[in-house]
Amino acid sequence: MLSPFLVDPVFRNRVWGGDRLGPWLAPNSPASDQHQRARTRGGVGEAWLIADLPATTLDGKTRISSGDDAGQTLGDLMQNPVHRRALLGRSASMMRQEDSGFPLLIKLLDAGTNLSVQVHPDSQYSARNPHAHMKSEMWLVLEAVTNAVIYRGVRPEVSRAQFAEHVAANRLLDILIAVPARKGDCIWLPSGICHALGAGTLAAEVQTPSDTTFRLWDWGRKDPARPLHLAEAMECLLLGADQQLDQLDRPRQPIPIHSESISIEPLVRTEWFDVERWVVQPGTTLQHDGIGVPVVWTILGGKLAADCLPQPLCRGTTIVLPAEHSGLTGAAADGPLEILVTTLPDPLKNTVDFGGSRIA
Repeated sequence: MLSPFLVDPVFRNRVWGGDRLGPWLAPNSPASDQHQRARTRGGVGEAWLIADLPATTLDGKTRISSGDDAGQTLGDLMQNPVHRRALLGRSASMMRQEDSGFPLLIKLLDAGTNLSVQVHPDSQYSARNPHAHMKSEMWLVLEAVTNAVIYRGVRPEVSRAQFAEHVAANRLLDILIAVPARKGDCIWLPSGICHALGAGTLAAEVQTPSDTTFRLWDWGRKDPARPLHLAEAMECLLLGADQQLDQLDRPRQPIPIHSESISIEPLVRTEWFDVERWVVQPGTTLQHDGIGVPVVWTILGGKLAADCLPQPLCRGTTIVLPAEHSGLTGAAADGPLEILVTTLPDPLKNTVDFGGSRIA
């Protein structure tokens, strides 16, 4: 068995990055201190909370910060056969033989300015192009300034030739669909959907473990370090009815499941991960036992006191609950506790029952 453990975020400077991740993270926490060091190098666009990417991605592995394995990376655990079995459990059977890394990438995004307009490849493209890795993702809006937007999808009447004409004429925004960015909104972005996170938005992102991005337009930045990938993007791009825009809108209005002590809000359920948002009231005990697949808790608000981890755990903290572990008992330590709960699918179940936790 592996005990539940914490991980340190990896902060990444981006040309579009802002300065809000530091204030959003708990003041004086190790993560906040790390953010301040990254801030001296420029805008901080991303905090990678869970990452185990190939060695070709610089600083692409998060490091364990608690327990017997503190100082090792997620990748180190995955390379140890015993630890890998305890960490992944039954979810290992759903991974391809060539996939050696932990099958999730979880981030925080701080868009000080607009992100590039981009698409990500699907599994068919990745099979033809081994250098590219399939990427589907979801965003949960944590904060947004007034009039902030997210670009998601292309107007359904636009043809491929018309799309290319708009790109060439520097008029891509004319045919993109802009939706308001509002706190609490969930945006599902499967492979092939044209999208961009708008300026002034702070979001949590859960995605398949890939850093492959094909840029179509970069707001005129013309940064040599940020080339466009027009041919690759056009090959991956979905248009018209293929976008299934009606399906994309469904997760934007989740229905909370209420009890006296907890609200569990299903956000997305996919073949790669299930994501829920929990709000736990003070006095409610959460008990999590190993359920056969790994679960990741990311604290979005409040504080958690847990029996087997340093206390209290504050906003921005990420906890990995291995598939096989000795159990965790916790409770909201200071007012309501908000958690983003990400669960890897269980091949033995058709549904995932609230990440395997019990509420007392």
